[in-house]
Amino acid sequence: MLSRRTPSSGQGFTLLELLVALVIFATAGVAIMQASSNHLRAVWQLEELTVASFVANNQLQLALLEPNWPPRELQQGEVAMANRNWLWRLRATSVPDPDLRELNITVSLAEQPDVVIYQLKTYVGRPDEQ
Repeated sequence: MLSRRTPSSGQGFTLLELLVALVIFATAGVAIMQASSNHLRAVWQLEELTVASFVANNQLQLALLEPNWPPRELQQGEVAMANRNWLWRLRATSVPDPDLRELNITVSLAEQPDVVIYQLKTYVGRPDEQ
């Protein structure tokens, strides 16, 4: 004859145990979502900083190719790169050595022109006269 087993009081989960497990998994899920959100924000900022550095380095190379000395005191413009519009400003400043100029290039997004994302500073010497 087959006997039927009845569940004893030790089997299954109580409602309280299920609620505690649900709270633990919900907390873990929120922590994972926050970490993912922070990671995506950091990647976006790094991409923005990298593209801004490309814009600044391009403007520096164009300034180094400029035959005029001394360079114009202030140049600025807008360039499209990586599906965004970027504003750049190149400021040439005199230094104590008359054969040198300090070049300061700042880059910002066109939609936020007052927020400088990247700044590049270097010195250029007077080109050799031939």
